[in-house]
Amino acid sequence: MVESVPDDELALEELVRSGGIETYFAPVVDALTLQRVGHQILQAPTGDPELGRAESENLRHAMRVSTITGDIDASLRDSALRTAEGAGLPKSNRLFLHAEAESFATLEDRTGEPDRSVILQLDATRVASSPASVLRSVRSARAMGWGVGMSSVGPDLRSTSFVPLVNPSVVGLHPDVLRIDCDSHLAELNRLLHAHLERTGAVILADGVETEDDLDRVRALGARFMSGPYFGEATKQPEPFSEPSEDALVSHYSRNLPALGTPYSISQGLRREPLVMNRELLVAQIAALEERALASGTATITLGVFGEDEGFSEATRLRYEKIRDTVGLTAMFSGGFDGPPIPGVRTGLVDASDPMRNEHGVVVVGPDWSGMVAASKRNDPGSDGQTVFDVYITTDRYTCVDAARSVLTRVAPLTAMAKMGA
Repeated sequence: MVESVPDDELALEELVRSGGIETYFAPVVDALTLQRVGHQILQAPTGDPELGRAESENLRHAMRVSTITGDIDASLRDSALRTAEGAGLPKSNRLFLHAEAESFATLEDRTGEPDRSVILQLDATRVASSPASVLRSVRSARAMGWGVGMSSVGPDLRSTSFVPLVNPSVVGLHPDVLRIDCDSHLAELNRLLHAHLERTGAVILADGVETEDDLDRVRALGARFMSGPYFGEATKQPEPFSEPSEDALVSHYSRNLPALGTPYSISQGLRREPLVMNRELLVAQIAALEERALASGTATITLGVFGEDEGFSEATRLRYEKIRDTVGLTAMFSGGFDGPPIPGVRTGLVDASDPMRNEHGVVVVGPDWSGMVAASKRNDPGSDGQTVFDVYITTDRYTCVDAARSVLTRVAPLTAMAKMGA
């Protein structure tokens, strides 16, 4: 009997708990050596005649709209790992497992297992809904020996915007990328992703490979790993394989640091003296980088910091409205904001003790470039009696990424944003 994904949350939970979900294993192949390097996990209701792909996606969708996403995903993960162990798969047979960050609180320690023997693939389109909790979960998972990847990247270039912050060791392309006819879109995607690969040693996983033409696309995109029907159908009875001659992920640099501090305190790590500016020059300096963000496209994240200001100029408002409509994610923070300052722009709590209340600036991060202006207001006025700021201007990649992560610890999830804007 073929089960379907139920619409009712309780029925979905019962389906999962009662063993009504089956686990399939699809081969993952190295594009250079043509050796098997792992198994991609697909999970679907019992008896799915398509061996999982469509129903696996339906199952994920039903799970994500439920209120118990983490519990269900944890159950699916445990089931997949037990099934792999029961099939006799050795630890050297890496598993690529779709995952939800909500379930990472229940991850067990794998530091005693081979490095990144399981890659948890986060859907790139979901990270932006709650970046603060996702980034915390990613760091925790890595500390316990799990690998972290991203999936569903590519059809919309916005899906690449969180690649620098999550820093996936495996960037999984959505199967639709192999069907895209727009060369300019593919060229931009290539540029963005290879900037990440070049900096971190990550690899691309091309999913949905079916034909020789797909192999040509895989080579054009520089994907190191491949999966899809071309290499064999997904099966409930996977065959173990010998340990690959090389591990393509061994060079990936995760730099798994905690997201602490503020843009200014992080900039102090540049080990140079800050510039000193009055408010007028600082505003112009920030505006210059915001204008640069406008030209950066949808793969960029832009985060504005406004101290304790309760408002901003009309020029700033117009600029951020344009940024909101242009980049992947826009957020503005101030101790003086009591809700979203501009419709569609994210925000979050900057509490009374937060040192970011004394800062102004902007952080811009994309897969291929980054920039930041971070300013701290001096307690004493300048020689002419004006307010002055200590200011760092930088394009240092790690400084900008660390600053973006720190600011995003304050951003409210979309569910909370809806309440703030009500």
